Amino acid sequence: MIRASLLVLAGGIAAQHSRVPLGSDLCKLLFVAVLVMFFKRRSRWLALLLLGFLLFTQAGAEIVAARLDSQFAGDSMLTRVRVVDFPRATGSSVTMLIEPLDDARLPPRSRVTWFEPPQMPVIGDIWEFEVRLRRPHGSINPGVFNLENWMFRQKLHASGYIVAGKRNRLLESGRLSPVGIARRDFVDLAQTVGGESAAVLAAIGVGARHLISREQWERYAKTGTSHLMAISGLHIGLAAAGAFSIIALVSGGLRLRGNHLDRAIAGAAAIAAGYAIVSGFAVPSQRATIMLGLFAVAFRWRRRPDSARIVALVALLVFVMDPVSSMTPGFSLSFGAVAVLLWFARSYRRPVSGAYYLAKTVAAVGQLIAMQCVLLLGLMPLTIAIFQRVALVAPAVNFVTVPIFSVFIVPLTLLGMVLHSVWESAGRVLLRLSAASITGIEHVIAAFARLPLADISIAGAGISWCVVLLPVLWVVLPRGWPGRWIAALGVFALLLHEPRTPPQSCFDMVVLDVGQGLAVVVQSKHRTLVFDTGASYRSGGSAVEHVVWPFLRHKGISVIDWLVVSHGDNDHAGGATALARRLEISQTYVGEPLPNFELSEVECAAGHSWHADGIDFRFLYPESGSRRSGNNASCVLSVSAGRYRVLLTGDIEVQAEQELLARLGLESASVVLIPHHGSLTSSSTRFVNRLRPDLAIASAGFGNQWGFPKERVTKRWESIGATVLDTATSGAISLRVCARDGITQLREERGVQQRFWHDPA
Repeated sequence: MIRASLLVLAGGIAAQHSRVPLGSDLCKLLFVAVLVMFFKRRSRWLALLLLGFLLFTQAGAEIVAARLDSQFAGDSMLTRVRVVDFPRATGSSVTMLIEPLDDARLPPRSRVTWFEPPQMPVIGDIWEFEVRLRRPHGSINPGVFNLENWMFRQKLHASGYIVAGKRNRLLESGRLSPVGIARRDFVDLAQTVGGESAAVLAAIGVGARHLISREQWERYAKTGTSHLMAISGLHIGLAAAGAFSIIALVSGGLRLRGNHLDRAIAGAAAIAAGYAIVSGFAVPSQRATIMLGLFAVAFRWRRRPDSARIVALVALLVFVMDPVSSMTPGFSLSFGAVAVLLWFARSYRRPVSGAYYLAKTVAAVGQLIAMQCVLLLGLMPLTIAIFQRVALVAPAVNFVTVPIFSVFIVPLTLLGMVLHSVWESAGRVLLRLSAASITGIEHVIAAFARLPLADISIAGAGISWCVVLLPVLWVVLPRGWPGRWIAALGVFALLLHEPRTPPQSCFDMVVLDVGQGLAVVVQSKHRTLVFDTGASYRSGGSAVEHVVWPFLRHKGISVIDWLVVSHGDNDHAGGATALARRLEISQTYVGEPLPNFELSEVECAAGHSWHADGIDFRFLYPESGSRRSGNNASCVLSVSAGRYRVLLTGDIEVQAEQELLARLGLESASVVLIPHHGSLTSSSTRFVNRLRPDLAIASAGFGNQWGFPKERVTKRWESIGATVLDTATSGAISLRVCARDGITQLREERGVQQRFWHDPA
């Protein structure tokens, strides 16, 4: 069973990296081939691999086939929809999941945003909305959260927004199933009695996490306690244990006929399943519930279950039921944690000696500490691969918080939730006690999060998987094994890892995919320059929080030596304040003054230059004291390695281009950032002919309303022999420029990360 499960999962993982979609007919043919291979013992392993591959591919193809038809993308459609999950409010906007009511134009499930809604939608509401949708699409950047992958594994078939206006109206409230009503009522109750702890209370009770703030998520992630806010095996197990104890006591006390332990185990499994369903039945809940059910069956038939085989069987069942769920972090971390705990139970048992009660207590504490350390090391490869971080304080903070969650918070929440329906006042008291406990725990978590080195970001660039896997040796190898201490070297190597930087007289440039905006990172051997920061969003947040800062963290960059904000338009300067709050910035140059920017600013001035790591930086525009505003205030920066030059142009238009040509006798460039995203107001023929670059790059949003880069502009750059790329179709565009070798390592991120569920660019 273990071997079969691993082979099927390996096939599914292989399918996650496939770029070529398989047609339905080919899938059916391959399924027949799998059946034939099963009858031959020598080819059975290949059949299992192929089965996993086909199951995932077929499930993925069904999701892609259900997406919004391209003919309706961008159209305003008046339609009736149901709100199918808890809407999430962010700033002045609301994001929600909707499904259509008898409208073939809409796909089964879409994610839409409503800016400044006149009233807050509620789960189960039926609305008539005017919506504009598009097929799933997101920015693609190295080391940054991939929105398209997330939408795929969440089975979302379109995204878009609700057009503001009087046509949007509520038709019916609260059309929900009994489970949905129970979830909605508990969330309302949690908000009433929970105070500041309402968000965590709702997450623990019914798996509703829409109230959790970004700051709360970050605190829990930093301390390795995010699992406490998700309905995991811990919560399901506690619900089952509580149900087992109550049923066993009542059954034994009433002297009912039959085996009261059998009755208690069956009841516990049923309660656990009910709790999992109410909580949304996420992957960790599925895993815990099915495992409990299998253990209950084994006990009923008086069989001693093999825990490892049961875990393997459950992983296989969860994968077969929903192959795409294997992409979720919950799948990897949930089954990974169980595997580590099983290994711990088999390998780290110690005999108890000395005074019985004292020895028992000391041994239990020691086992808990050892278990947390083993979990940290055993799951370290997964946490680095998924989150690029290591929470060093996780063993300590979990040692404090997990017992409190287990003994007080979860039992009080579940009892309060059940009791509220029959004895309202008592239920409220229990939930208030749970909320008070959560408040105390959050103070503990916040204190741990403020500790030095509490959260270590592991720069992903250039890291070796051999190093990542070394910490697992501590878990796998038995005590006293000679090579076990190599694990410590692996941990130190990870914590001290610094990504490779360009050699002397070379620089790396990345034009990030920030949608309709601009953000460029230039990195030399020891220095970093950021040119523009992307936009801030109406719905809250900015391109810095979603793209720029995660990318810099991925590259191991903690200090920006020079920040250049070309001018004051939101799509270039919107993230400047957010960037200054997250990273140290040594010097800031601006084309226009930035409002609410706390650091000192220096105006870009033509002729100002500096030299670092064999690289020359020079402003070409505007003239000092010119006091320009708008697009023609944009800073124009030249970055040169020997005779190879990159020109960063901001949003300059034809007037500024003419000044550059007339005043400076502008020299040719190897790479040019196409001015103003490829607008017709820029890239004049004389300007293009003078620069004659090998590569011209436009930073533009996918499907932007202006149609940037304009086809006429693209053809103008192509006519002088330049290769033209844009971030809308290529994702982030990166390259290296060296004084000796010129342009090398050109990379289009969308092509690198392309998978079969991504639409062609």
